[in-house]
Amino acid sequence: MIRLLTTALSVTLLLSASPALAAPALGGKEPVVMEAERMGYDRKNRIVVALGNVEVVQGDTLLIADRIAYYQDANVVRAKGNVAMVEKNGTVYFADEVELKDNLKQGIVNNFRIRMNDNSLFAANQAQRVNEDVIKLRKAVYSPCKLCQGDIAAGKAPLWQIKANKVKIDEKEQEVTYRDAYFEVYGLPVAYTPYFSHPTPGADRKSGILSPEYSQTSQLGTVVKVPYYWNIAPDRDATITPYFTSDEGALVEGEYRQLTDEGSYKFNGSVTYPRERDAVGKVISGREFRGHIFAKGDSKIDNDWNWGFDVNRASDDTYLRRYRFGVQDSLASRIYTEYVKDRDYIQMQTMAFQGLAVDDDQDTIPFILPGIKAHAESAPLWNGARFHMDADTAIITRKLGTDTRRASLTAGLNVPYTTPGGQVLSADASMRSDAYSVSNLTRDDGSNFNGTEQRLIPSLALRWKYPMIKQVNDASLIVEPLAELVASSNGNNPDSIPNEDSLSPEFSDINLFSDRRFAGSDRVENGTRVVYGMRSQYQYAPGKNINAMLGQDYHIIGDPIFPLNSGGSDNLSDYVGRLGVQYDPLDLSYRFRLDQDDLGLRRSEVRGAWLGERVGASVDYIYIDHDPFLENRRHIVGSSTVRLDDNWTWQLFGQRDLDANATINAGTGFIFDYDCITVLTQLRRDFIRDRDIEPDTSISVRLSLKNLN
Repeated sequence: MIRLLTTALSVTLLLSASPALAAPALGGKEPVVMEAERMGYDRKNRIVVALGNVEVVQGDTLLIADRIAYYQDANVVRAKGNVAMVEKNGTVYFADEVELKDNLKQGIVNNFRIRMNDNSLFAANQAQRVNEDVIKLRKAVYSPCKLCQGDIAAGKAPLWQIKANKVKIDEKEQEVTYRDAYFEVYGLPVAYTPYFSHPTPGADRKSGILSPEYSQTSQLGTVVKVPYYWNIAPDRDATITPYFTSDEGALVEGEYRQLTDEGSYKFNGSVTYPRERDAVGKVISGREFRGHIFAKGDSKIDNDWNWGFDVNRASDDTYLRRYRFGVQDSLASRIYTEYVKDRDYIQMQTMAFQGLAVDDDQDTIPFILPGIKAHAESAPLWNGARFHMDADTAIITRKLGTDTRRASLTAGLNVPYTTPGGQVLSADASMRSDAYSVSNLTRDDGSNFNGTEQRLIPSLALRWKYPMIKQVNDASLIVEPLAELVASSNGNNPDSIPNEDSLSPEFSDINLFSDRRFAGSDRVENGTRVVYGMRSQYQYAPGKNINAMLGQDYHIIGDPIFPLNSGGSDNLSDYVGRLGVQYDPLDLSYRFRLDQDDLGLRRSEVRGAWLGERVGASVDYIYIDHDPFLENRRHIVGSSTVRLDDNWTWQLFGQRDLDANATINAGTGFIFDYDCITVLTQLRRDFIRDRDIEPDTSISVRLSLKNLN
């Protein structure tokens, strides 16, 4: 006879410690704590019975039910009524009736439900708990989509779910497998598979199929991408993506990534075997291999040295754009090693280039082996002064055209000084020596030059700035006038020195106060110049400020070969400056160049962004007029997003060449983002025509399902 102990308070029974319950408690491996409103014990049959809000705790497992009976001899626990079991990882099991044994690790469950730690749900007519890691379900359904209690009570189906005759949940392998499975949308079956698997919620990286993508394009026809992710090891993985195109056949893209103790490596490439086309894109007989490789890696040699590579190659000029792997007009590859310690730096590299524009001739494109740059700097000496030394050498060759061997060495001293009143001054004196050996160079007069050339370039730069700060209530105003005097020798750019790295100089607010305003070493500024300007900032709240800068250059002595003004002959440069406004969520910047004679606009760059809660937008506009080196240009790029509600977002984007009155590309799309599904759709039109690239209209759809991708 079972005797019930009745009390108004809950009764706690530590089974493993109770002398009246001498049998092992649920296996005897861990103590069990049982709480209930009423509890009794049948000594003869060794049965413990608990009624009313029963809780059983053993280790990391909590079992809750209206009624629980524990059969000590059989080591079996039977629970009925509102049964719930909570495990350490947050997973909750629900059932009407449960029979468990072996420390609550095995058993049979009727009308079973699981709420995983990410709130996804399993439900089944019956479940068998094989051990603490494996549960087998019969007549089961799974969905990660949210459903309110009213929807569940009304029997409403979630947005999508998977139904299967058999399901196996393996927490150790972190995998869920299905047999005879149907994929349903709002309760309607749309697909069937005899076998299917996906990782458990919160699983580590697992091999499997990722989100597929469908698109319809004018150039390639119907395109279906089905990426497969391969989890090779904890330190490496790969993604293999077959492309199926109706007009161009199959294409395979692959990516491999690896982490090491010293660095990382990443390889991305593709290959296809489409119909061959001629120079203007017309299909001819036969097929050809096309593809690309992008590879990047770096690794430490020791604490100071590292090495790396960055290789980018394509089979032909238009492959990347035709198959949408990029819009580059040239590719650069390099292998390098670097040394960095304290203030010292050495870089040694070899570089190769691939031109992808229609007028590029690969035979005239240079190859660099080696290219070496080094910088050394002393510790601070008196008053913070520092000695510095820079070395630069390169051997540049090409199949057709000029070959150059260059060595350069610069030694200098920088001396800073700050006055008691806050004025900041510095002086930088340097001496640079260059030596060139040149083959097959065409001079300005048309003659051919083969030989050597040297130059010695002394330079002195004196700088001054006076930052002034005024506090206005909670705001601060900074005004800083600046001036610089730079003196150097004349005649430093003879036509017997080729120009390999300084072909497209730009004069702007960015390099106004720079000592070396050419991007490379082959060209230098002659004579003496003075640079002056003003910059300021008004900060009136966090994330809210206005900043401005304006400056000009005056060339006192020498030939100003650097493009300082629109006319190109006056010693006074154009005005350059910028204006920026940050007023969260607005971020606006404007850079400009004004003609020094009539203040006509010669360069204008606008970049603006609005990042609001519902609306986001960005625009980039560039205008160039009468630049000595750059072509006239008016170009605009813009994009915007509008959050229509909690789930829908609309996108719009485009690029336009205003000078040519031609649109480069434009498109729109929608993003549907629900708790268990994300759908990206896009309509895009590309207007570019280049050899086998025709204007193209594409529609693409990408589907991502929670826990399945």
